[in-house]
Amino acid sequence: MTLSQAKSRHDDLAAELRHHDYLYYVEGKPSIGDFEYDKLYTELQDLEAKYPTLVTPDSPTQRVGGAPSKEFTRIEHLVPMLSLEKIRASDKPTSSEEPNVELRKRAQDENTIKELRDFDNTIRKELSRHHVRSEKIDYVLEPKVDGVSISVHYRNGKLVLGATRGDGRSGDDITTNIRTIRAIPLELKTKNPPALLEVRGEAFISILDFEKMNNKLEESGQEPFPNARNATAGTLKQLDPKLVGSRPIRAVFYALGAIEGINFETHSESLEYLKQCGLPTQSHWWVCHGIDDAIRRYQSDVVCHYNEAKDLRTKVPYEVDGIVLKVNKTAYWRLIPDKARAPGYAIVHKPIPWITPAETVLNSITVQVGRTGVLTPVAELEPVFVQGSTISRATLHNEDEITRKDIRIHDTVIIRKAGMVIPEVVEVVKSKRPADSQPFHLETYVKGKCPACGQPIVRDPQFVAWKCENVAGCPAQSVRRVQFMAQRAALDIEGLGGGVAESLVETGFIQDALDLFSLKKEKLAELNLGTKEEPRVLGLKNATKIVDALEKSKSLSLERWLFALGIPRVGVINAQEVAKLHNNFEDLAKSHILKDKLLIKQKELQAKLVNPSSPTERLRLKNETMLQIEVNEDRRETIKAEIKKLKEVESLDKNDRHELHKRLNEEIREIEKRLRDAGDALEVTFSSKKDVPVLDVSHGIEPEVAQSILNFFDSKIGEKIQHRLNKLGINPLGGKARPNIVMENPLFAGKRFVLTGTLQSMTREEAGAAIRERGGEVGGSISKNTN
Repeated sequence: MTLSQAKSRHDDLAAELRHHDYLYYVEGKPSIGDFEYDKLYTELQDLEAKYPTLVTPDSPTQRVGGAPSKEFTRIEHLVPMLSLEKIRASDKPTSSEEPNVELRKRAQDENTIKELRDFDNTIRKELSRHHVRSEKIDYVLEPKVDGVSISVHYRNGKLVLGATRGDGRSGDDITTNIRTIRAIPLELKTKNPPALLEVRGEAFISILDFEKMNNKLEESGQEPFPNARNATAGTLKQLDPKLVGSRPIRAVFYALGAIEGINFETHSESLEYLKQCGLPTQSHWWVCHGIDDAIRRYQSDVVCHYNEAKDLRTKVPYEVDGIVLKVNKTAYWRLIPDKARAPGYAIVHKPIPWITPAETVLNSITVQVGRTGVLTPVAELEPVFVQGSTISRATLHNEDEITRKDIRIHDTVIIRKAGMVIPEVVEVVKSKRPADSQPFHLETYVKGKCPACGQPIVRDPQFVAWKCENVAGCPAQSVRRVQFMAQRAALDIEGLGGGVAESLVETGFIQDALDLFSLKKEKLAELNLGTKEEPRVLGLKNATKIVDALEKSKSLSLERWLFALGIPRVGVINAQEVAKLHNNFEDLAKSHILKDKLLIKQKELQAKLVNPSSPTERLRLKNETMLQIEVNEDRRETIKAEIKKLKEVESLDKNDRHELHKRLNEEIREIEKRLRDAGDALEVTFSSKKDVPVLDVSHGIEPEVAQSILNFFDSKIGEKIQHRLNKLGINPLGGKARPNIVMENPLFAGKRFVLTGTLQSMTREEAGAAIRERGGEVGGSISKNTN
């Protein structure tokens, strides 16, 4: 293929991928599946690797990363990003305490209608001061997305700036992160773009994508995010755009900021124009001719009193936390005076059926400690009835979320069910705040110590959370680890649920998970699951069931045990990939395969660094290493040595770099051959077929997973666990220690699968096991090796 042919194919592929991005992220109507999309994307990557001059800033391959920033630059908004004034139902008790459901609905409707009419009266009164008299004002009714506010600037149709809302006057320049969001076009779809178009909207992670992302995090042994908004905000704050590009962030736009070269008579015209430009807009919004029409739309299309089939929130992929009512004619906007920090021409209404009966008092805050040591604040509430059930507790997510909403102990708060399921604090009723209330600071509240073990806590910037690092001695972490180890995908200890695990640790029966294997059933039977006043013992039957399951688990495979240990990044799939290539834990601790995986990563980075055609990649790598030294104390000396190597490489001339690049690629191929040989050494005999499929180890294990496993076994905790397992006679075997496996039904021999979502007849773990029994491989993500 000539360069000219390559360029032509590159242009076609880039245009096709942009088109599919638009159909998927903006229209919500994908025309091809993930597999077909990945094939096109991989072809584009291969072309750019072969012809680096084809890489352009707007190429689809450049939307997944860039150089990490050391910090975000602060920028002034050309037009302030004001918040909207909220109106809420009156505090009449009939709206929340009326026992008759129909009467309560009627009262809610009356309150809502009064609020909307009051707003309309205010608008018409202000306009009359300017001699604008109209019996009916046109409004736009639209959902308020519960996401993270962003501003995106297009100059002559090209994306040039992305920013956060910040304090409304200034925000952070997050352009590199915004460019990774595929829902946001890098160029407007219009032949005559305006000189400047600033669009404003919300970045969000859809409810479905959030669930998938959290499942993936949990499977890989990482801490899940508390909610979609928190995950979005935390992601946009990341300094590494590659991480941002790996998260399923989308966006929706609903307003304009600064504009040049274009004007709109109505807000509805601007929304239509945004859609024509290829920008994602809301699928549900209405132009209402007068307040009566707005009320009718509100009651028929927005809020349907717990009718989930008709409720607006079930029709959009994101969380909605209110309804915006906005004057449609833009010429009227400047005639209506602004409030202190809000425009006067629009309001946000919180529909009563979405949030009531939802007013209650936050009595106290409990700080829970998770399996990985993350501290999670939980609101202890005065019990209140919310959407079908009585709520007495609600998650507060983390300290940043508490600060954002300014939640304090003894505050009167509004409670709702996020996604109609999970109780959360929506906002504070500040008019009812006690005079002596104080802002909540988690570190101060727990006096800088873990509430479970009393050891110091540290800030974990990755998850915007505080964390207890007393892994071995923290009882709360011990309880969570016992629960984790007992789950079906791990050791499958039936009868060992949360209550039993908590009682075992609290009563001193055990201090950590491996103490379980020293329990005798007679002693375990005496475990009190109740209180001193009302004891309730576990009993011999239940104790026998648990002890028998523990004994049975000693003979489980290495993959099950590797997952059960809860090593960060080692989920079910990763445990399977790693375990089949090793004999046992001792083999894993000094694994040449895992070290080779890390070595390949190192050589690949060095090869990119010395490639004469990629100076930006050299700069990116240098910046990345400089950033690592600031945050990675454990590897500080190693990273300093790497930086020294980088400086030495930069001093080489072009010919020397060529030679070094060639040698590094040869070394990479040698290491990959070693890894393939390691895979081939795993002998599998098929009863109906003698040829053995090649096991490509070089793609099966991510370097980050390899590093995490090696770090674990090299740590004091890892060494202690190994010693305990040996003492208990537990030596689980991996695939390498079980050669010559006879496979009766090689239906999937040599094929690699990826499982997502749910199956009706079995769990994903069961489906994966069934595939492996038939000679197939199960991977964690789609790649060119996926069949």
